[in-house]
This record gives sequence, C-alpha cells and structure tokens, in this order.
Amino acid sequence: MDLLLHADGIHASYEQRRILKGVDISLHRGEILGLIGTNGAGKTTLMDVLSGTLRHDSGVITMAGEKYGPESRDEAQACGVGIIPQNFKLDPAMTVAQAIYRGTFQSGKPQEDLRGPALKLINDVAIHLDPDATIGTLIRAEQTLVEVLRMVAEEAQLVIMDEVAASLPDHDVAALHTVLRMLINQGRAIIYITHRLDEVHSIADRIAVLRDGTVHRILEASQTNADELAFLLLQQKPAGSTRPVEPSGNDEALRVVNLSVDDSVRDVTFSVAKGEIFGLLGTHKSGVYPLLESLAGIRPNTSGQVFLHGQPVHIQGPEDALRLKIGYLSDDAGNVDATTSIAKGLREDPVDAGLQDEITGLRGVIELVRRMRINTTNIHGTLTTLSGGDRQKVSLAKWMTTGCDVLILSHPSRGIDIGAKDVVYQMLNELRQTGVAIILMSSDLTELVSWCHRIGVVRDGELVTIEANSNTNEDVLVYHMLGSAAASGNSNARRVKS
Repeated sequence: MDLLLHADGIHASYEQRRILKGVDISLHRGEILGLIGTNGAGKTTLMDVLSGTLRHDSGVITMAGEKYGPESRDEAQACGVGIIPQNFKLDPAMTVAQAIYRGTFQSGKPQEDLRGPALKLINDVAIHLDPDATIGTLIRAEQTLVEVLRMVAEEAQLVIMDEVAASLPDHDVAALHTVLRMLINQGRAIIYITHRLDEVHSIADRIAVLRDGTVHRILEASQTNADELAFLLLQQKPAGSTRPVEPSGNDEALRVVNLSVDDSVRDVTFSVAKGEIFGLLGTHKSGVYPLLESLAGIRPNTSGQVFLHGQPVHIQGPEDALRLKIGYLSDDAGNVDATTSIAKGLREDPVDAGLQDEITGLRGVIELVRRMRINTTNIHGTLTTLSGGDRQKVSLAKWMTTGCDVLILSHPSRGIDIGAKDVVYQMLNELRQTGVAIILMSSDLTELVSWCHRIGVVRDGELVTIEANSNTNEDVLVYHMLGSAAASGNSNARRVKS
C-alpha cells in the first residue's frame, strides 16, 4: 500500500502541559485507521497537530513523502488534509450547499450554481438532505452529515473525523460508513476517532490505542474485538450494568397529555415517574427533538397540556422550565464559552457566597473532577483546555447537580469514553434514587436498553409505542423507529453497541 502519512516521535503541549509524549503512527492510502483512547489521552491534540491547529514541539511528520508541518488549517487543507472536529460550528444562515462547498474553489458562487452539484453528492451517498435548507434548521446530527459531505467536496486526501457518529442513529451510521468506503475506494485515507468500540471495529482496517499521550498498541481490526479494546483502554474490564426494571413507586413527576408542536409533534401523551429513567428514541425527522425542546421551553407547544407533580404548568420559555426545576442538556452541550473556567462550568457560585461556601464548593468541584475522570491539573483553567469528551462531562455534571426535579438529557454520553459511561450511569442511578425523573434521548440503542426503565419511540410526529425494558430489545426498537422501512429491509441499519 502507498504510504500517505508517517509521524515519528511527536511531542506536543497545550498551555505548558505536555499532552503528546512521543507518538508514532502511519497511514496508507485506501486505509481507515481507527483511533481510540479515554478522554484526555491526546486524540484531539494529535488531530490538532495534523490539521494545522497546533504546532508540535518535536518529532517529524511526512505527508506523501514530503516533510509536513502546517501552521494553519488552510495550509493543512492545501496539503490535502481535512478535518471534522468534535465540536464544530457552522454558520446557521448558510444553505446546505454553501456549507458543503465553503472550503472549495466554488465557495462564493450563488446558490443556483451550487444546488445541482450538492444534490448529486447527497444522492451519491444516499443521505436525506435538502441543499436549499439553511444550517440553522438542521439538528446536530444532520449538520454532521453536511460536514462529511464537505470532506468529499474538498477532495481531501487525509480525512480526520473526530467523533462524527456520536449522536447519529444506527441507520445514519450505515450511511456514514458508505461515505467512508467511497472515500477510501478513491485512494484517500481516514483517521476515525470514536468511543463506539463495535463501530470502530466494524469500519477500521487497523485500530490505534492512545494512552497517556503515546500509542500503546496498534491492532488489526480483524484480529481483535470490542471487549479486548475496552480492556486495553481501561486496563480492566468495564463495570457494565444490569437491565433496569420498572421503579416500584408510581408517584408521577411529569405527565404530557395530547401535546402538539406545530406540524412536528401530534397528540403525544406519556408520563414519567419520580425515580424513573424514561428513554426516547427517534430519527432526525421523527419529531423527538421538537418534543424535548417543547418541554425545555425552547419551542412553544401549539396544543396539549403538561403536568408537573399533578399540577398543570405553562412552559413558554427556558426561564419557565428552569423555574419549574426542569433541566435540559442539549446536543451541543460540548460547545463552551472560551472564558469559562472548569470550576465555574461545574458549579455556579451563589452571589452572596462566603469563604466557607467557596471552599466547600471547590471541594465539590475537585470530587466531581476525580469521579468523572476529567483530565486536568488546574480546575481554574478554561474549559477550552479540556478534550471534547471532558467538556461534555462538565456540562452533564453541572446539570446533574442543579437540584432539578425533571432532567432531560439529549445524548448525554456523546464523546464520553467507555469507562466514564459507567460513572455517568452510576450518577444517574443515584440521582433517580433521590426522586428525580430523567428523560434520556439517545441514538445508542444499547445505552437505552441498559439504562432506561421504559423507552418511548417517536415516528412521524407520533409516539408509536412505549416499551417496558423487560419486554424489548434493540431489534424491536429499530422496527418501531423505522416502521415500514425496517419491515422491508431497506434501513441498512447496522447494530452499534458501546
């Protein structure tokens, strides 16, 4: 195979903290290299070096036989390197077509000239996107697919994908993998970062395990499995969890009756008991996102009623939801203010806090950092010094400690390593035992079945079923989620287990 990239002894630092400690890695044309590691192991730092965002301190990198050391993202792109970062941001006013071609020579052309080429790309990879839709109307998972198409349009020779499938449902993961295989069949190479171990095992040719800033091992994907990869990451077997049974109490925390949201959600009715983890599942266009956003006050409902502890409530905005002690962790929780400190990200100090309150609060922050395995040496450093997965942990931990009665979580484990997922589940379980009602939306079916007491499936704007954990499995959930597409076998949904 034709060697495209070779890195030898790469050292790199971020804010005077050594992150990479001698990384050796190589990649051939037509190859997908999976890159796995716990949060803070150095994956994103390595990708920053390769994509021109960060200069490495020492070591040698060659690209197609030439010395490579880009000083900017643009310079890296000119050398044929493209990246989809974990917490990317797109201009909400751009159309899908404009976003796809924004980094190419066609950037700046009118929409009429871009629509045709964009539609051809979309059809080639069997993704359902409207080239005329604006980015601001797309959910996070759809924006991810736009970024993947941008890689195709830019004709990148080395494509770096950092947790691009973290919030994608299985049938869209299958579509994504179609794109990846199309790219490598064209002779390109891909570095694919993910925490979904079954997924990286199924798509990668080789898998590199990054641990504490060095490449611990590189394995042939065909000669390993998810269990071995998990052991290499954690240096022990994951704790795992037993499937939950329905809570013994029937004390209702939240009831939704005949709720409708514009044309997206129609007459949805369900309830969540105190101490219950209630799962929600649906495709991008199912209406599950507008449903959650209505409960969080982001979108107004057009009809129906919401009851909290048996009393009717009116949620007209996020402020109402917070006043009613309804918390919402959204899909873009990893996008943080560059000036916010880790300590503030984990705990908002009261205005009238005294010295003892501050000391107690900082002790709580340190305990959260330890328990959630957040990789930092300075809790007063900014959130931007953390890896994407560690930022997600901070956002999740803050919501879990705010005293909400109802907590709505959208993809809470997105970008979080397998060891930290065990901790998250333990914390959610402790939280529900205090009587908090948790609504968990995830595209990871294994997570839903492992964590939730009941799981509701939204399809075409309606809640089509509520499945008790003891009576369901992943195949049943896929059937309800996709309906006739699943029954006809057209979904191509690949089972992804974390």
